Amino acid sequence: MPITKPPGVESDAFKSAKWDELTQGRAFSQSDAPALSLLCQWYKIAETAQDELDSFGGQTAYNNDMGDLKAFPQIGTLKTASAEIRQLNKQLGICDTHEEVESGAKQTSILSIVSGNRAQRQARTA
Repeated sequence: MPITKPPGVESDAFKSAKWDELTQGRAFSQSDAPALSLLCQWYKIAETAQDELDSFGGQTAYNNDMGDLKAFPQIGTLKTASAEIRQLNKQLGICDTHEEVESGAKQTSILSIVSGNRAQRQARTA
């Protein structure tokens, strides 16, 4: 049974399209819906911040009333959105590394190495 798209996601064209992209070919349970919904929201925040930065004509900073050079707040927003997207992808088991996508292989973790070594030792003693 496919996961049900929340009304807040379905009513927004960007988030709805991102939901469809993220869930296509993946098996999520209904309990993943809040995290997926939040992930779609962070993607929309990142997209909005990028659009706003693009509208500044390539500038990344401005002079405030005191004459200080300040970075546009959208840069901080993008950093936060990027970190949140990475964390939610990890939580949901969504691949977010280029190498893993190209090779189809998952990154090796210490736990998987130890588990594999243990299984090999047990097989030799049996």
